Amino acid sequence: MKKLILAFSLLYSPALLAEEAISILWNNLAPGPVDLPVTENVNLELDGKKVIIPGFVVPLDGQNSGYTKNFLLTPQQGACFHKPPSPANQLIHVSFDVPIAIPDLQQPMYIAGTLNVKSAQTGFAKTGYHIKGVEAIAYPVQINTPDTGQNHQHE
Repeated sequence: MKKLILAFSLLYSPALLAEEAISILWNNLAPGPVDLPVTENVNLELDGKKVIIPGFVVPLDGQNSGYTKNFLLTPQQGACFHKPPSPANQLIHVSFDVPIAIPDLQQPMYIAGTLNVKSAQTGFAKTGYHIKGVEAIAYPVQINTPDTGQNHQHE
């Protein structure tokens, strides 16, 4: 189902079609064995590739305006300054040239752009990757069911 949603999203994204982004998931970023040190367990084959990946946004701009151009992309919801961060190979520093709308920090988004293997201390966490953002796409997770009229979340 996730692949179908991603494919559908890509069909309506002309910028991505022109750039031929590849769809990746978080396990693609740490392809080695579990006992391999985090700093070495990165996917060098993805360096310089145009990718699209779903994740949760943690703004680094210091503003709570609903817009950001500098943020962390994380694999799990609820990553914040008072919780221990994910390992560096599971955190992506994302930067856009202009701020993008973030309608709801509790909902995931697809982020598309050029991925680079790049270790950096960003905000409160060490990251193992950087994406130069091209596009942010809302993740279609809420549906309105006709029988209850309530929103349900699906993955």
